[in-house]
Amino acid sequence: MSCRRSVCVLICVFCFCCALGNVKHTFSIQELTVSQKELMDCGKQKKLCVTSSDDCLYTASDGVPQVPRTPEYFLNTSCHYLIQEESLTCRWTQTNNIKSQTISFIFSRAKDFNHCPSILTIYSTFNLTIKSKSIFSQKEQFSDIYPVIIRDIIQAPQPLISSVDVTDSSINVTWTSGENPVTKCKIRYKCLNSESWTETADLPSSVESQFVIEGLQAFSVYHLRVSCSHRFGRWSDWSNETRVKTSESLPSAAPSLSYYVDSDENSRNQQLVLLWKALDVTDAQGLIQGYEVSYMPIKQPSLKKTFHTTHLKVIVPVRSEEYEVSVCAYNSVGCSPHRRLTLDASRTHDVPALKSLWVYSDGASLWVCWEHEFTVVNVSEFAIEWSGTTDREHSRWERVTGSTFTARLPGIEAQQKYKISVFPVYESLCGPPASIFADLQHGALLDLDRFRLVNVSRSSVAVQWTWREAEPSVSVRQYRLVLNGPLETRTLTVFPNKQQHLFLQLHPNTRYSIHIHGETTAGNFSKASLDVSTLLLDYDEMLRFAIPVLLLLLVFGVFSVLTRTICREYFFPFVANPRYSLIGRWLLDPHLQGNGSICTLKLDRVFLPEKSVIQLERRVSLSDHEDVLPLKICASAGRTAVEDALAPSGLPEYVDLPLLPESLGYVQTG
Repeated sequence: MSCRRSVCVLICVFCFCCALGNVKHTFSIQELTVSQKELMDCGKQKKLCVTSSDDCLYTASDGVPQVPRTPEYFLNTSCHYLIQEESLTCRWTQTNNIKSQTISFIFSRAKDFNHCPSILTIYSTFNLTIKSKSIFSQKEQFSDIYPVIIRDIIQAPQPLISSVDVTDSSINVTWTSGENPVTKCKIRYKCLNSESWTETADLPSSVESQFVIEGLQAFSVYHLRVSCSHRFGRWSDWSNETRVKTSESLPSAAPSLSYYVDSDENSRNQQLVLLWKALDVTDAQGLIQGYEVSYMPIKQPSLKKTFHTTHLKVIVPVRSEEYEVSVCAYNSVGCSPHRRLTLDASRTHDVPALKSLWVYSDGASLWVCWEHEFTVVNVSEFAIEWSGTTDREHSRWERVTGSTFTARLPGIEAQQKYKISVFPVYESLCGPPASIFADLQHGALLDLDRFRLVNVSRSSVAVQWTWREAEPSVSVRQYRLVLNGPLETRTLTVFPNKQQHLFLQLHPNTRYSIHIHGETTAGNFSKASLDVSTLLLDYDEMLRFAIPVLLLLLVFGVFSVLTRTICREYFFPFVANPRYSLIGRWLLDPHLQGNGSICTLKLDRVFLPEKSVIQLERRVSLSDHEDVLPLKICASAGRTAVEDALAPSGLPEYVDLPLLPESLGYVQTG
């Protein structure tokens, strides 16, 4: 039972401590002003003067009230005395939670007060105690004791700025400081866009004073305040802030001018595009009402043309020759210095256009981001132009430095479609613009489509996609092309200027996954993906291996055939075998030998279109040493003759005979 009680007590103590820890101290600025007529005495207690009769407390011998004090509730206490009003004002920071309370002052000193209303004079000294009392709980709190010397806390009255006169570079300020004259005053001022104040030195002053502030910027807004002081005491509170604007002046600088020549190859027309930067406020020195533009061929000054415009870009037709161009800005006072350029329209520009451009929306504004290829010509800044598609006459411009590759476009309307162009600028040259359409709901009005594989090899993969004009479902901050492999991951940003990519130095016979991710403010999503495997061998490598092998085999085959033919011709000549010949078998037939008869082939039934040559040689032995000359057999259409030639002359003769089939027989004659 005792354990339960102990646990309950600990829980209660813990909750109480947490409640104390959760008490939040409130801070409030309190101020109370007391005049002479509000002071009253405490009867027999001559050492006290109070603002409420309830504060006549018991005092010690030194006149200090004997009360419990809580100085931690009264912080940063300060008081000042106004001579003109003969009043005492104190200000402090209250740190308790009492919302409804009454505040009173208790004045005390060691000597008796003769007359309480007369203690608020220049030469008085006393001790001050501040009392606060809650209306609901009647809880009283007393501050620490503050010794007060009126002479040291005298504050001059707050001055009043009565009139202000301006020029284009100065302000004449006039102010009053009340009935009691002051001895010195000072003025502080600042420009509208500045955070710091500029103060003048102490100025001799009287009841009404004036001072001229010089060296100011024309057509600029300034804030003015005045403070004054007596011979002794404190400076007065600053006067109420006065806002004033200096008048216009002539523009002090010429516009920054750039150009490029746009040529049409089909029509062979040339256009000169001029764009310039709006003057800064410090250089404009007024409201710029427009620009004066003039251009003329140097060889034909009579063709000079001049016109006025309120835009920051103009396009004029030119020919392939030298021109002189001049631009100036003007306000209600006059014209700025002229910016003049001499250019040759036949020469092409050297500043390349942007490499890529993209736009996305954050719900309240459009953000433009781009990439620029670094070349010999370093871009000094980028000029951004945007206009609604329904109101292209009113364009807005923004300039950023050459090291900046993103910009926020202000003043975008929700239901408007915009055309955004970015010009790279290098001194007096600029490149052609890169443009894109966008709106506040969708961002860039482009969508990625038709993601496909183009080519694959053992060490590379090529992919391709297209861009189409569309209103995407979400505003895409950017697209990223990601290749995931077993050993590596590659990522690159995809812009509308890029429609394909080749991944190099991949591993052969390896599977890869390729994705296109869209990045939004809410997260990422996959737009398209595909899986691909690299080849083990490339087609070119296969050809490089197969062609030499085939050539080697061909050479070896040719060499073998030639070698075999030559060897057989010279070393193994062909010898005719009569057994494979029909005529030979007929001549070698043993049944026809020994009787000296003449055998004749029956050729009368042979009617074949093809012909062949038969050589017949018959050798008759006349003696042992003498060969018989060959017989000459002549076949013709009508007859066959055999002649014996005894003379050893001539070669054998040949006759054309039909091809003999194997079924042909023969007859024996004689």
